[in-house]
Amino acid sequence: MREIIIVSNDKFFLKKKKFFNSNKNTFTIINCFNKFKKIYLIARISKKNLKFGENIKNIQIVSFFEIFRIKNQIKNKEVLIISLTPYNFLISFLLIIIGVDRKNMYLFLRSDGFYEYSINFGIIGKLIYGIMLNFLKKRLNILTCSTSLTHIHKSKLIYPSEITNQWLNNRKIQNKKKSLKKKIKLMYLGRLRKEKGYNDLLELFNQLKIKASLSIVGNDFKYLKKKDYPKNTNIKIFGQVSSLKRLIKYYDNSDIFILPSYSEAYPQVILESFSRLKPVIIFNEIKFLKKNFSYGLFNCDRNIKSFEKTIKKIIENYKYIQSNILKIKIHTQKNFQTQMYNIIKKK
Repeated sequence: MREIIIVSNDKFFLKKKKFFNSNKNTFTIINCFNKFKKIYLIARISKKNLKFGENIKNIQIVSFFEIFRIKNQIKNKEVLIISLTPYNFLISFLLIIIGVDRKNMYLFLRSDGFYEYSINFGIIGKLIYGIMLNFLKKRLNILTCSTSLTHIHKSKLIYPSEITNQWLNNRKIQNKKKSLKKKIKLMYLGRLRKEKGYNDLLELFNQLKIKASLSIVGNDFKYLKKKDYPKNTNIKIFGQVSSLKRLIKYYDNSDIFILPSYSEAYPQVILESFSRLKPVIIFNEIKFLKKNFSYGLFNCDRNIKSFEKTIKKIIENYKYIQSNILKIKIHTQKNFQTQMYNIIKKK
């Protein structure tokens, strides 16, 4: 039976035979290969417990220095690198140096690193990311979830998803007509960072003249402390949610999902919103996403006039929009895992 090496920038906390990390999607990717005999996971160890946990029987954590000890065991194995970060680049470079066959190495890009690095670190960040990407894309197989990523021209498309049957159960179109006279419930789920448009979302919400509330799920305490929470009482920030039942409830209790990001590839929150029949508002920087999602996705300018007009349009046609979203065939977790498994297995 086959074995695979997975390289992740995530930190993992180990408790007995259970693995914990802060990114559920990483476990979804790892579980694509649960039929393999063994998974070598090259990642860092966390000293504190993390949010998401899984029991994975066929996995072995490998530290940076242990790579040299097992180099003869892993030279001919398939390698999947999840995202491009300085840590992942260093590991990839090391694997190439010790003789791992580059034809067996895959780099899975889930976002546009050029944009994220330039937002966070300016021109230096963009330059560093460019050097890393240029080196690896000439040597490895590239997997992406979007044709829009900067400087990626040749890649194999693969669409990630966390949507299970539980997301698609008990979906109901709202029969009662929505009214602008009642408070419109908006929602955002994600990292509370600059590149995700978090500050813009708060600014726009504070300017709204229509009645509305905003629920924000996913507090990133590294970037946001409680003293920095919004003062607007109609804005509520909730912590990261690991319970699927609770997460679905947040979507069900909202009317419209807002995705304020400046850059995206194939956002999971759109799949989650549509699985619960919730319309989504994006801004024009990522309007290319409408090519992937025919119904239920509304783009607007990043100003209050356009934002408010789009909310009104959705509320006035809510039932019709929901009936169209119901027609969408949603890419599921099973679809994604089968696609990823088959790509590696064929190689």
